[in-house]
Amino acid sequence: MAETGKSPFDLGELAKILLKRRWTVITFFLVVSVLITIATLLQTPVYRATAVVRIETEAPDIVGFKEVVALGLQNYWASKEFYETQFRIIRSRPVATEVIEKLKLNQQPPFANQPNPEEILTNMIEINPIKSSQLVAISINNPDPALATKIANTLAEVYRNQNLRRKITASREALTWLEKEQTSLGTGVRAAEQALQDFLMAHNITSFEDRQNIVTQRVQQLSDALTQAQRARINSQVAYENARRLKNEGKAFSIPEVIANQLISNLKEKLIMLQEEQSKLAKKYTPGHPKMKAVLNQIDEVTQRINEEVNVIIGGLASSYQQDLDREKKLNAELEQAKQDALRLSALEIDYRARKREAESTSVLFDELQKRRKETEITSSLPANNISIIEPALTPKDPIRPRKRMNVMLGALLGLLGGIGLAFFLEYMDTTVKTSEDLERTVKAPFLGIIPSFSSDEESKPDELFTFRYPKSSITESVRSIRTAGKELRRLLVTSAGPQEGKSTAVINLGVIFAQGGKRVLLIDSDLRRPRLHRAFNVSRDHGLTELIMGTARIDDVIIHTEVPGVDLIPCGPIPPNPSELLGTPRMRELGEELAGRYDLILYDSPPVVAVTDAVVMSKSVDGVVLIAKAGKTTREILLKAARQLDDVGGHILGTVLNDFNIRGAGYRYYYYYYHYRSRDTEGEGGDPVIRKRVKRRRGSSSSHGG
Repeated sequence: MAETGKSPFDLGELAKILLKRRWTVITFFLVVSVLITIATLLQTPVYRATAVVRIETEAPDIVGFKEVVALGLQNYWASKEFYETQFRIIRSRPVATEVIEKLKLNQQPPFANQPNPEEILTNMIEINPIKSSQLVAISINNPDPALATKIANTLAEVYRNQNLRRKITASREALTWLEKEQTSLGTGVRAAEQALQDFLMAHNITSFEDRQNIVTQRVQQLSDALTQAQRARINSQVAYENARRLKNEGKAFSIPEVIANQLISNLKEKLIMLQEEQSKLAKKYTPGHPKMKAVLNQIDEVTQRINEEVNVIIGGLASSYQQDLDREKKLNAELEQAKQDALRLSALEIDYRARKREAESTSVLFDELQKRRKETEITSSLPANNISIIEPALTPKDPIRPRKRMNVMLGALLGLLGGIGLAFFLEYMDTTVKTSEDLERTVKAPFLGIIPSFSSDEESKPDELFTFRYPKSSITESVRSIRTAGKELRRLLVTSAGPQEGKSTAVINLGVIFAQGGKRVLLIDSDLRRPRLHRAFNVSRDHGLTELIMGTARIDDVIIHTEVPGVDLIPCGPIPPNPSELLGTPRMRELGEELAGRYDLILYDSPPVVAVTDAVVMSKSVDGVVLIAKAGKTTREILLKAARQLDDVGGHILGTVLNDFNIRGAGYRYYYYYYHYRSRDTEGEGGDPVIRKRVKRRRGSSSSHGG
């Protein structure tokens, strides 16, 4: 019956939303832009001085075993770890302390009288490795460009010098360590070589390679033989099981081996000849005749011989299958034994190779230690420094922040995007029906038309008879398009989901339009709670519908002929205490049928559906219901609830009408229709009163769509 989900917006709808909420976008844009601009202008300029140093990778371990211990610094992760360590050293407390002491930073702001000046300095440091190189940029950010330059250069020098001192200390410690390790490794080399020799003698092995080749060939040969045996066993098994199955099914002559047996073929031919002879004799003799008996005996003998031959063939297949199975089992056992021998040999080889590697690596390490000891003795007094200063820092001329132009542009962009987002968010939160498409998506009933927003010449009182006053106006033409709702129907109930949505105005002007089309129209004010049709026609409601229902008045006594030709009115009459019960009486239905005989069309003005049950009760006794929704006020939820209530009692929703619709702000499709009639009417009655300038000025205070 209805759906509550929003359909995706197209570009036209997006543009309409932005136009509608343009002041939200503009206000948000201005606020954000101004705030960001002010914040940018209030910021203190910060300058950046940068020194570039080169950090060459080297083994962090002592004695520089690059080739021997394979520290892996040439791969990505090890190199990354090395540089991360260096970056942490640059920002370390010892480096910061020495820089502060050299420049006497603790005597000037912001370091003076601070408990942790090192932490302040560390927060100023920025380290940025230069891509695809060994160069690293060390930057200092400070409001004083000269001080930033001094700190950057001093920091690079202190880092380089401390690295050199660490290398000198490491070289001296390395020499002591090498002498100790060389003595220990010498004893280990001799012990490892002796253990390897004892292992070979204990297992009576001269060459693992020859022994392993023999075992491998044996395993391969047995594996090939087993494969062939398995293939033969499968074939014989299939042949045997197939022959046995065919015999059990009585299809022994379908066995391939039986078909190929020449003796059985001859016996089958002989059997066929005997059967033919039997058929011929059966035509002349009885079964007990000697000739018949002789032929039958011969048939039995041939059949028996065939069965015996078949059994012999099946027995041969069974014997062949058993032989292949036994051979397969034997080869499988021999293969498992050969594999066990190979596994035992492999286990011994693993032990042997481990002992051999230990002996070889110990020997190589001993030789390398001896070589490194001699190199370290020579180079320990002159260690190379892998840290060098490539570019000293220069005094910066321009601050790095704030970047005023970029901040202002960014503020403008954020303000614009934020304003647009806020506009769409507010639109999303707005669940009111605003267009005919919204109305059709919510209530699955025909859309009959729109009643545009209008105003009268009098600011204090809206003119609800605008279709009568201005028959050629664009608004009247809009209402006239709704007239299709009354075709072939005699009694229409006009209602709305909630109050103040324009149902009374719609009833009045629909009645005028139908009357202008030549119909006799009766308007009945069935809103027995808040009647207002009598006000629009400036008549009394003292006598009316309630008296007709209760039987205290006649129809002719309460009908009022209005100033509109063809339009009569029955006011509500005295307001009763029980409107719903009164409207649901059989008398109310009888009145409707009686009045339908007098008029071409009866229009009922009823209370809102959701507020009270009056409209729901009356919907069962009319030909159709016209549901009014006010643009920008009626929510989809309450409209859907009203439609469901009418549908639950079997009320027929004839269609929907969108009231108080702002054509000027609705887009090209609606405005074109409006403008077409404006041009035509301007030539007639002095111009459309809806579009006159004085009405446009009063548009903010106009509202003739209540009720």
